[in-house]
Amino acid sequence: MNSTRWTLAIAAAIALALFTVLLAIPFMTTTLSDGVQAYSQGDYATAYKDLKPMAADGEPTAQYILGEMYRLGQGVKKDEAAAVKWYKKAAEGGSPEGQYALGMCYATGVGTEVDMIGAYQWLSLSIIRLASWQNERRSLAVDTRSKLLTAMDQSDVEKAKALVLSWDKKLGGG
Repeated sequence: MNSTRWTLAIAAAIALALFTVLLAIPFMTTTLSDGVQAYSQGDYATAYKDLKPMAADGEPTAQYILGEMYRLGQGVKKDEAAAVKWYKKAAEGGSPEGQYALGMCYATGVGTEVDMIGAYQWLSLSIIRLASWQNERRSLAVDTRSKLLTAMDQSDVEKAKALVLSWDKKLGGG
């Protein structure tokens, strides 16, 4: 009888501990919005801590923000090549902001060599995907792409357009 009571008491204690842990899990989980909020409030250390694992797991918004942090040196040592790496992951994951940032890096040579075909490709994709409230960014992408067209030869333009169509399909477009 004594043994049964101890077994029940231990089982009850384990069940209570498990229940407590399960209740706490939602409060211990960091969300993308937590990281975005920390970033927007200038708490770069928290933003990096929150967003880095998500970015490593393939979250495009987290990847884009890490790119921004590296490009601007916000909470991390400024590293434009690392910024391009994160922008590329975000762009390939479907982030219009990542596509815009990568296209601008390729157009200007920030963190990478100038790549007019890549710039045209990613700026075009961002133009298609940027939200309606991002008109200023879209206009800058359109202007930059227009300048690229004047510097590119026709065969490079055709390559770039083919890449746009291919990536648009991969990303769920027409």
